[in-house]
Amino acid sequence: MTRLLFALLFVGGVARALDVRFLAWDDQVAAREVVASSGKSGGKSIADLHPLKRTEAVSVTPVEGQLLLRTPDRTVEDDKPAEMSVALPEAFHRPLVILLPDPKSPTGLRGFALNDSPEGFTWGTFRMVNATPKPLNLIFGKKRLRLPTGWKPVDVDPDGETSLPVGLALSEDPSTPLYTSRWSASPDIRRLVFIMPGTDPRLGPLAMKIIPEDRRLVVSE
Repeated sequence: MTRLLFALLFVGGVARALDVRFLAWDDQVAAREVVASSGKSGGKSIADLHPLKRTEAVSVTPVEGQLLLRTPDRTVEDDKPAEMSVALPEAFHRPLVILLPDPKSPTGLRGFALNDSPEGFTWGTFRMVNATPKPLNLIFGKKRLRLPTGWKPVDVDPDGETSLPVGLALSEDPSTPLYTSRWSASPDIRRLVFIMPGTDPRLGPLAMKIIPEDRRLVVSE
């Protein structure tokens, strides 16, 4: 019986530990206490949450493809910490979980994961995530790309250029620029870029949250 149970678990897939890093959306989220759990009890507190840099990796074992997070500062019935789950697809070998505020959630948070492995999100590239409600057209050097809604990442390779013109416009009105600038690129730095609706009319209709990572400062992959 023991051998049969082991065989069934093996065929069905044994849960594996993953090194997961986290990124807080803003200072309010960064100040929260969040615990990553591999089961129904215990867990590991996520240290040094920050809105502009990834945390150190936390080793956790997802349960049925879901990462369980608890918030000891928010409780539900029986004074238990509120819980939430974040889907971690099996193909994600180095997940980055973005923690965002969500007043409707018992935890006050929601999260989603990106595959943050340098094998896919390579050094020297830009990963663009459209966090606005409308599709955008992107001019990036000589490239012309479409950024869909739904927080779907689009990776852009500067092809060796070190300074590139960048422009953004609504796909429905591509002739009206919403953002223009020049961005620098480096083969040692990859940049995760969230494009958001602007909150300050003086700065334009779009705002950027840019999270750089320098491989010269990374101890190991």
